Amino acid sequence: MYQVKHLDLSEKVYYALKNMILNDELKSGEKLNQKKLAQKLGVSRTPLLSAFLKLEREMLVEIIPRRGAFVKKLNYQEFLELYDIRARLEPLGAFEAAKHATAYEIERLSKILDDFKKNILQYSSKNISKIDYNFHMAIMKMSKNDLLFKMISSYNIIILSNLEGLLKDSRQSLEEHIKIFDAIKEHNVDLAEKMMFAHLIDSKGRIKGKFLKDTKIRKG
Repeated sequence: MYQVKHLDLSEKVYYALKNMILNDELKSGEKLNQKKLAQKLGVSRTPLLSAFLKLEREMLVEIIPRRGAFVKKLNYQEFLELYDIRARLEPLGAFEAAKHATAYEIERLSKILDDFKKNILQYSSKNISKIDYNFHMAIMKMSKNDLLFKMISSYNIIILSNLEGLLKDSRQSLEEHIKIFDAIKEHNVDLAEKMMFAHLIDSKGRIKGKFLKDTKIRKG
């Protein structure tokens, strides 16, 4: 599935690994086994190491001397800071998306929501983080603010904030996504901004609970 061609190998390996992190095939804190990944992708270790270095610069991978490369595992403070950033940038994106969205873009966003619904109806968590990512990034793209889109995509802000999975029940996420979508569809800029802010602030409020729960599980 992730076999890559021999043209611009390090770049192709980089995108393959990034997708594996986004799809939760490579999990937060997991050590990246060079031999297994090289075999899986059909490449040598040289482009793999180049991809590791690029992913490290983007904060998706952490390279620890004499231990190896690991998928980034965020601490409590880093999660809070990520959601502070998202809560300031993404409402602007939603505001601008509601202002500029075309009928075609709204239809594409609707299809992403349909994918989200199908996963829930099938009681499947597979790809849910990726669908969530697609929804948020589609809105940023619809904003027509290229700098905003590049800031969020280049620094992997949404991928990083979903490394531990979604912070809330997927059904609640869907309900909130629908409210954001409806506001954008109606070109209600203020409501779109408000709904996106509420969606992200609610997630931020759940971070402490998640970390406390994980700490209790480790101690138990």
